[in-house]
Amino acid sequence: MKRLIIGDIHGCYDELQALLDKAGLSSDDEIIAIGDIVDRGPDTPKVLDFFRAHPKAQSIIGNHERKHIRSHRGEIQPALSQVISRAQFGDGYADAVAFMQTFPLFIDLPEALLVHGFWEPGVPLTEQRENVLAGVMSGEGYLQHRYGWPWYDYYDGPKPIIVGHRQYLENGKPLIVGDRVFAIDTGCVRGGTLTGLILPDFTLISVPACENYWFRISQTFVRTEHFAPGEIPPWDEEADKLLTAIFNHILQVHEKVLADLASEPSFNELTPRQPAKMYAEKVEGSPLRPWLHRARQGKLTVDSLRRYFQWPERAESFARDNGVEGYG
Repeated sequence: MKRLIIGDIHGCYDELQALLDKAGLSSDDEIIAIGDIVDRGPDTPKVLDFFRAHPKAQSIIGNHERKHIRSHRGEIQPALSQVISRAQFGDGYADAVAFMQTFPLFIDLPEALLVHGFWEPGVPLTEQRENVLAGVMSGEGYLQHRYGWPWYDYYDGPKPIIVGHRQYLENGKPLIVGDRVFAIDTGCVRGGTLTGLILPDFTLISVPACENYWFRISQTFVRTEHFAPGEIPPWDEEADKLLTAIFNHILQVHEKVLADLASEPSFNELTPRQPAKMYAEKVEGSPLRPWLHRARQGKLTVDSLRRYFQWPERAESFARDNGVEGYG
């Protein structure tokens, strides 16, 4: 019997079917998703229905399923991707969340451990923190503070681990570390690929995404959704932590630019306006340039970042594209 382990599907039903065709599974083979089968893509209800109806298919819980469960309970505010999925499910949303609640936090197979997010070294599987295994931002922050980053450099589990949650290489290919860590989220919903790992042989297969679904869907929704004048979509506690991480990242870059300028011998002889000109030349071409100028003028605030991004997913994209640590 074979098992096909699939990276983050995120509502990409067509790519899921293409991957299954490529895998050539028999009726006895198993299909296991690594979590985050919902949100951002065009066909979240169809993907969830597939796993609900297929007798040999299951998924572990990812941070996106976890957000649906918690927001449905009223514990947190839904992010943009959950709001869009709710609209896609319509009257079937409560049943969809009930099904997500049945997903396990991990699966321990003979050949490998399956978790969505991360791993804490020195801790048995059954004692691992939920926010670490599920890839929650608070779990990532905990690992960074206690052990450093990246987490996979410290992996010490009893067998290989297969994870999703983040496309570490940003090139549509999985990250493999010493045949011990297999990170198979390869960014399908953002125009990358959908990757599968066939056990017991650890054979990798992938199919390309048809498009960058999340860019189109999120932009379309934000343009067509109407908010009251001055209303800001809700941010939960984890999203606010993300904004703080972005804020601190910009300040760190700003301080480095200032330090580089101050190290130049002629800096102390400049007229009052010349440092600003040199700063502008130094940051020209940087994707952080508008925010660096705000920092130089003392106008950069967390609230200004919140107003700019509007939705946490936009902040997540910014953080990922600009190397900000601590987002999930």
